[in-house]
Amino acid sequence: MLDALGDVRRSLTDTLGESLSETMMEQWERSAAEHGHSYQMSPPNQLLAESVLDFVEIQHHLARRQSTEYRRRLCHVTAQLAGTAGMALVALGEHREARAWFRTAQLAAEETGDRALRAWLLAREAVIPFYFGSPQAAAELAERARLVAGSSACATAAWAPALEARSLARVGRTDDARQAMHIAERVFARLSDDQKADTAYGYTERQLRWHVGSMHTVLGDTRRAQHALDQALTMYAPVEHLDRALIALDQAAGLIRVGEVATAAQVGVHTLESLPTAHRTGIVISRAREVAAAIPARAARMPLVGELRDAITNAAVPAHAG
Repeated sequence: MLDALGDVRRSLTDTLGESLSETMMEQWERSAAEHGHSYQMSPPNQLLAESVLDFVEIQHHLARRQSTEYRRRLCHVTAQLAGTAGMALVALGEHREARAWFRTAQLAAEETGDRALRAWLLAREAVIPFYFGSPQAAAELAERARLVAGSSACATAAWAPALEARSLARVGRTDDARQAMHIAERVFARLSDDQKADTAYGYTERQLRWHVGSMHTVLGDTRRAQHALDQALTMYAPVEHLDRALIALDQAAGLIRVGEVATAAQVGVHTLESLPTAHRTGIVISRAREVAAAIPARAARMPLVGELRDAITNAAVPAHAG
């Protein structure tokens, strides 16, 4: 029924005219922004489906003759929707398909001439190797995003070096990591209030606090790490599931570093079991496995460690199954 209704509506749109109206264009732009803002709260499967449905409709308009201005704006929306689909696929752990969507997004972004958009997409893609592959590759992609953003005070000019810093910390480049984070904090201070409030294409203070804590966790500065991560958690709403879960797992990683294995395992179990089923996705499970793998062999037989492994196994049932 919904498919039939969609066909009828598109048929009427075609009848009314070939070119878009300003009202329709603004609706598509709002829709793309709304998808981006729902990233933290919507189950990734739902976000993926809704983004791709809108993506398909935008392609219908792009295939028709449009004014230069409308084509540029349609390409901008296309890049945003493809990027959002890529983000949802990363959350689901489908990183190969996510890369393909980010490549498509970049093609659309190139037609817009918007460097900030291209930088945002590169930084989003850098999340893939950060969680699923090589930290070195993540650092290189994040560096590219920072260079594309350039000296402009766009949000990615702050976010990209923060991701670069976390990646460099993972490969043992301590001084470079700290320097990159200093860049992130310096640029963040110059961002407008709107950019700091934009959860889709901006960079919020709670994200910065998390990323600072994440870097210090890897560097072994547990006091600074836990302080920053605690700060970040107080800034997130309870319904912002993904980042809260990843922050808690960073806290668990820090606890392992100081020998608090039982507490770390308890944090990991609570994090996984308290997540709604639709949010127990690949990126969270991957990070939980990484935390579990960091537990020293001498603590492997602790009951709480066993509970953590069981929680990871139980959570690993694909959220998009059934």
